[in-house]
Amino acid sequence: MGQQAAEGRTRKRHFVAWLLALVVIAAVFVIGWQAVSTPRGLGLLHTLPPLLPDLSKDEQRLGQIILDNYLEYRANARNWSAVYFGCLFFSAACAALAGLVIKLEFFLENDALKKDLAAVLAMLAALLITLSTVGGFHQRWWANRLAAAKIERLAYAFMAADRKGNLEAFSLQVQAISYERNEEIVSGDSDRSKATETRKEAPKNP
Repeated sequence: MGQQAAEGRTRKRHFVAWLLALVVIAAVFVIGWQAVSTPRGLGLLHTLPPLLPDLSKDEQRLGQIILDNYLEYRANARNWSAVYFGCLFFSAACAALAGLVIKLEFFLENDALKKDLAAVLAMLAALLITLSTVGGFHQRWWANRLAAAKIERLAYAFMAADRKGNLEAFSLQVQAISYERNEEIVSGDSDRSKATETRKEAPKNP
């Protein structure tokens, strides 16, 4: 009877543990799906594509470039956001679980297993933070999100009635946004600060 009762308690612990794990996984999946599938820039996406067929070839080409760039930057921002905040979330979760596992008495009774599991979780937390920092995930997300906002603003200006006489200016702005995005990705915070200070201190042309 005692052995059957112990086995019953063990099965109950395992069931509760798996149930909690499934709840956490489901919550993470729902949050991630909402973040990925949330629509952004609907006004631009609903307005610019129907306008393009009625424009001249030069205007169509530039308008399509603006639209394609917006979609690219928006997708990049979404993906890097998921990677960056995913690393932060799982790092925090692993760090918290590493301390929690040591204190667990109901789910885990094997001290050696608890110590090994806590060490693995602590290692994962450190690796995720290091990977996020070294990989520059925040910088890539920030640069693409800012570029998407700039190109979206440019797209609304492009849809104005006087765009035909400003095609060259629009083209130059597209090039500038693309260059600035790549500059933000490859340069560090210190490099950006120096570049900003240099631009501020540079004398303006009369």
